[in-house]
Amino acid sequence: MGVIEASDRAWKAVQMKSEKQGVSAWLRGIIGEYDDEADDLNGGCPAMAKMFGVVCKEETCLSCMVKMMTAIADRIDAERALPEGMEWPRFEDGGLVRIGDELEFEGKTMLVCNATFYADGWALWCDREDMSGRLYGKYGERVKRPAPEVLDADGVPIKVGDVVYFVGGAGVRYAVKDIGFEPGGAFVDIIDEQVRGSLMVSPEKLTHERPDSWRLWGDDLDMAAKVGEVDKVEMMRRAKALAKATAKEGE
Repeated sequence: MGVIEASDRAWKAVQMKSEKQGVSAWLRGIIGEYDDEADDLNGGCPAMAKMFGVVCKEETCLSCMVKMMTAIADRIDAERALPEGMEWPRFEDGGLVRIGDELEFEGKTMLVCNATFYADGWALWCDREDMSGRLYGKYGERVKRPAPEVLDADGVPIKVGDVVYFVGGAGVRYAVKDIGFEPGGAFVDIIDEQVRGSLMVSPEKLTHERPDSWRLWGDDLDMAAKVGEVDKVEMMRRAKALAKATAKEGE
C-alpha cells in the first residue's frame, strides 16, 4: 500500500468517526490512526496534515503547521458554540460576560460564578461576600458593568447617603444624594442639612473628614469642659494644626 492510499484510508476513517466527537477525542483519534498506519506512512508529514484536512502540496512546513493549528482552533470554537437561537450574555458595550467577571446586580457589584441557558434566555449565578443570587435575561438583553468607584480627595469611595464636606470648607455637612457620570468625568450631587438646595460638584472637592476650624475647635472645647472630659493632648494637636494652616493662608 502506498503512502497516498494509506493516508486516504486513515483520513476517511477519522473523518467518519469525528462527526460527533469532542475536540480531545478527535485529536486522540487522529493520533491513534496515525500510530496504526505508521509502518505504511513512514511518519510522513503530508499524511499527518491530511488527517487534519490539510492537503500538503508545495507549502512550507510553517504554513502547513499554521493550517493544522487553525483546524484545531476551529474545532474548539465549533464545540463551544451555542445552539442556534441562543447567545452568550454580553455587557452593554458588547463585550462577552465571562465567568469571573464583575457585573451590577441589584445595585451591587457581584462576581459571575456560573451560567445556565434556557430556551428563551439565560441566568447568571452571581456571588459576593454578603449575598448571592441569579440574574435572568432574555437572549439579546445586555448586562450592566459595575459603576467605577468615585473617590473623594483622600481616595475614599463616595457612596449615596454618605456625609461629606468641602475640602478646606467651614465644616458644613452635606449628604450625597446621587452620583453620576459625564464625558468629562464623575459628579456628585450633594445637599446640605438645611435642604436649601443641591449642588453638583467634582468628587475631588469633597472629603469624608470634617475640616477643622477655630470655631469648631472652640465649640468642642466648651462642650468637653462642660462634661469635664477635655483631651488636652488632642486639643493642643488641633490648635497647632489650625495655627499652621492659618499661617500658611496668610503667606
